[in-house]
Amino acid sequence: MNDWPGPKTTSFAAMLRGLREARSLTQQELASAAGLSVEAVSALERGRRTRPQPHTVRSLASALQLREADRMALLSILGRAGDGTSEMPARTLTPRPPSPPAVPVIGRDGEVAEIVAALRTAPGRLVTLTGPGGVGKTTVALAAADAVAADHPGAVYFADLTDVTDPDDAIAAVSRSAGSHSDTVTGLAAHLTGTSALLVLDNLERVTACGPQLAELLTASHDAVILATSRVPLRVRREREVRIAPLGPAAAVRLFGERLTAAGAPPTGSGDDGAVALLCRRADGLPLAIELLAAAAARLGPRELLKRVDQLADLPVAGPRDLPARQRTMAATVEWSCRMLGPAARRLLPRLAMVPGSFSLDIVEAVAAPDASDAVGALAELVEHSLVTRGADAGPVARFRLLEPVRRYVFEALGPNDRYHIRRSVAQWALRAAREQGARIRGRGDLTAVVEVEADRHVLRLGFDHLVDSRRHDDAAELLWSVWLPLWMTGHTHEGLDWADRLREHDLSERGRARWLVARAGFHRVAADLFATAERAMRLAERIDDTSLAAEAAIFAAAAALRLEDFDASVSLLARAEAHVKARLDVERDVWAAVHVLIGRGDGALLRGDRSAAARHWRAAAATARELGSEFSVAAVLAECAQAARGEGRLTDAASMLAVASELGPQQDEYRARLAGVAAAVATDLDDLASARWWEDAAGPDAPLRDTDELGERFRELVRRADTVSGRD
Repeated sequence: MNDWPGPKTTSFAAMLRGLREARSLTQQELASAAGLSVEAVSALERGRRTRPQPHTVRSLASALQLREADRMALLSILGRAGDGTSEMPARTLTPRPPSPPAVPVIGRDGEVAEIVAALRTAPGRLVTLTGPGGVGKTTVALAAADAVAADHPGAVYFADLTDVTDPDDAIAAVSRSAGSHSDTVTGLAAHLTGTSALLVLDNLERVTACGPQLAELLTASHDAVILATSRVPLRVRREREVRIAPLGPAAAVRLFGERLTAAGAPPTGSGDDGAVALLCRRADGLPLAIELLAAAAARLGPRELLKRVDQLADLPVAGPRDLPARQRTMAATVEWSCRMLGPAARRLLPRLAMVPGSFSLDIVEAVAAPDASDAVGALAELVEHSLVTRGADAGPVARFRLLEPVRRYVFEALGPNDRYHIRRSVAQWALRAAREQGARIRGRGDLTAVVEVEADRHVLRLGFDHLVDSRRHDDAAELLWSVWLPLWMTGHTHEGLDWADRLREHDLSERGRARWLVARAGFHRVAADLFATAERAMRLAERIDDTSLAAEAAIFAAAAALRLEDFDASVSLLARAEAHVKARLDVERDVWAAVHVLIGRGDGALLRGDRSAAARHWRAAAATARELGSEFSVAAVLAECAQAARGEGRLTDAASMLAVASELGPQQDEYRARLAGVAAAVATDLDDLASARWWEDAAGPDAPLRDTDELGERFRELVRRADTVSGRD
């Protein structure tokens, strides 16, 4: 009598389920006893998997403790009862060694050396190469395997797991590549014993759940080493992950040129060099994207392709036919990765594509709305799948970004309505961030806010444009006014004026108009235009009783009056600004305005030739900042003013500002390097090449720490040299 309680069935799924239920086992309990995943048991019982591997059936039969009759009944449903399939067929299997890379390996010497070292020394003997699709993981793995082949004579095997979709089938696929009939960890370990084998396992991203089985294999086979490639790590403790990054600019251009030559294109002329470099930048260093662009450029020419690449939904020439279908276009490569994402990550990815350049976690949460609660987890998943990568951090703030080919592809998945709502979310974030950053700079002199504005400038512009397009003109004017100062400090005056030109005066309220005029004044370089704009802003701000705006505008007007050599007007305007500052400091400390009144007085004294008075005013400005508990750096402002004075040919004034700045400034290396860089430029303008070289050395990243007294004397010598050249005493 057998254990099968019901009538004969033609369904393997139904029979398996009946046998399990007859023993009062849950799917999880059966999976655990058989050494399978719960998903695998569920798929078999639902009929989603209809041709399980023989080792899977044997494991289930053992876990269910089936009698021989029931085991044969289970196998008969699969048509395997009498054909010996429960034991692997006695045919000869040929091991599959890895082939050398199909194309020259360019720009990967460092990664190959790191992988070779890891294969020889990693305690866990499992090295996984991760990275985005198209980055060249397989090519690098084959190069590394070739480099260590002598360490594993006759025992280097290659298994492509692209088509394996069930982790329970992975060991069987690896075994076949190693020439083994076994489909269990124990059997494969026995086959590899004594061979010191290297297993190169390619494309594990769909079966990363086999990681524990691979770890078990390495425990059982003491000499084996595994080199795997996957878009995501296996996440087992034995694993040493090596991330394969996109190529740097020089290597990308070399690869592009090599693929052009391979495609039979004529040699590129010097006029094509810039186009090739820009195309490589569009490819973001991804070798597959570079190869696809080079194939198209071989037909169209680099310059013609560059003109049209932004308008192409996909390239007119597909990739080589010896690549897998999923790698013949970037769209197919990205789509392959997207299929493996969870729902939250799939929702977030196209929203991030709306953001050009890098972004912070704060921005991620803004564009993820209304799913912000899932944003951090979804971002982590996108990073793990190499669809999002770490960008250059802005101070203490972590930054992330999409590789450009990924961003371009997923952007197309967004409909017009989705794009509108994401832009609105970005605009709300941009206005909030601009208010906060502007307040930090004006109120505390917090220069880290300047760094953040520079990093977020492209996102702030996206938000600003949406505010204008949505006719929220006053909000757009507030955003512009909030960030004009950091934009000016980082040299984006032309871009700032471009922002300002998107607004029209008649669309703004009085407060919005005053903010707009102050921002325009901040970006103006023509003294007469600056004076007229700043004076209008000052009178309007006074009329609406906005003392902060009025003080800022009066400081600008005073600076313009100095350039026009109207010293009396400058003094009067600074006194007016000071009155506004004093009227509001009890309510809100506007350190920027308080300090700039004194800086402006120092500038006026310098232009009248009274250097000692100028220095007194600047020292007083620094003291005021300290008294107000602010981080505001008068020295940093003087360094920027010195650069501006140099640009106007006022070399003595520039040298004088640097000398005082060196006395007032902090002693951090990066600050000294900034001063030294401007000093080197001034010395060059004075034809003092020996001093210029000294300052260049002092500004370099490897410069020794200079003694403060020595630096001070060098700055004073620069002032004396400037006096001599200008004919002053």
